[in-house]
Amino acid sequence: MKKRVRLYNFIIDSALFFVVVIIFSALLKDYIAQEQWKYVMIPLYYLYYFIMEWTTGQTVGKMITKSKVVNCGTDEKPKFSSILIRTLCRLIPVDFFSYLFIPMGIHDRVSKTELKQF
Repeated sequence: MKKRVRLYNFIIDSALFFVVVIIFSALLKDYIAQEQWKYVMIPLYYLYYFIMEWTTGQTVGKMITKSKVVNCGTDEKPKFSSILIRTLCRLIPVDFFSYLFIPMGIHDRVSKTELKQF
């Protein structure tokens, strides 16, 4: 169940971000060259996770699946540093796939956070 929720969260957040990229690229096509978009959008993708999880504990995908990021073993909101570590761990190329092999993925384990459904 938890793996499925994580997959849904990823799909929803990625689809939302894809729509945002399309809208911004259409609006700003005269200002940013096509080949330079990756230098703008890749940092924004991680910034989206950081800001949403730091301020609300949820991304849009987590809101839809009724799940939230909390400290391990408690239902407390993680500190700024935990969310920053969690976001930086997402840069690890195998982070997303780590959930296929271990119950607690890399960005949860290192940041001492977990995903709770409510």
